[in-house]
Amino acid sequence: MTAVVMVPLILALLSLLDAVKVKLVGSPRRQWLIRAALIGNAVLLLCAIDAWYVEPGRLTVTRIAGTSPKIAVETGGIKIVQISDVHFVRRTALTSRVLSTIGEEKPDLIFLTGDVYQPTGFDEREFGDFLTRLTSIAPVYAVMGFDDKHIIRKASNGRVHILDRSDAKFRVRGTNVMVVGTDSSTYSDNAKSDPARLVFLLTHTSDSLLSHMQLDLGPNTDWAFAGHTHGGQVRIPMWGAVCTGCDSGKRYEYGLYRFGTARLFVSRGVGMEPHAPQVRFLCPPEIVVLTLARGT
Repeated sequence: MTAVVMVPLILALLSLLDAVKVKLVGSPRRQWLIRAALIGNAVLLLCAIDAWYVEPGRLTVTRIAGTSPKIAVETGGIKIVQISDVHFVRRTALTSRVLSTIGEEKPDLIFLTGDVYQPTGFDEREFGDFLTRLTSIAPVYAVMGFDDKHIIRKASNGRVHILDRSDAKFRVRGTNVMVVGTDSSTYSDNAKSDPARLVFLLTHTSDSLLSHMQLDLGPNTDWAFAGHTHGGQVRIPMWGAVCTGCDSGKRYEYGLYRFGTARLFVSRGVGMEPHAPQVRFLCPPEIVVLTLARGT
């Protein structure tokens, strides 16, 4: 990333040195160097404007689809929304747009995969209102992020199903479903004992999944959802994420992966990492919509 930023600045410096050389020894000015410096710095300026002021507020919807024989005929399909890494402050949480977009999707379930807290600018009352409105759309199942400090539990007042060493079993229009967090001590046994149940695994970071590989995610796990990486927050064409903040590096930086017997989706999240520059480049905030139909 530093190299990409430095190239236009180096061109500008070389152009300046060339001008000094012209003054001192009278050599002809290298016009191509002036043009390259102007174009490079114009592109850098446009990228900076996009990263600081445009992309952080451009909420997108990423749609994925799948099939499962575990879905009952009478269910007619299940729609799930994942939101991650909200880092709740007014500038980055995009509260109204997140809520209205999710409401328009009419999901059956909402998965919240951690990091809702922001060290500066966090308003607990506003966040509580956000959760109230979110739970009015559909049931919300959540796992904690690194900085949440149980803020979800406190702000939700019991409205959010927090998967803290536990799992949740229920039915969606005739289909048996289980949603579980990676720290559930009962997960492996439950998943293995109920092969006809549609199983979703929630975690904040894919590193947690790697540490639980001895469970093989349970042989009946269907989908896993993670966040934390922000998709890198800054991405470079043909390279992807500049930094993921994961011990596994770029292995699961963003998007859809196979993970054991499951499919894993790593979201680029809604907010921005509080300990990094407040920018997004080629990586706008997103909510994820998974639509599942009956099939093989």
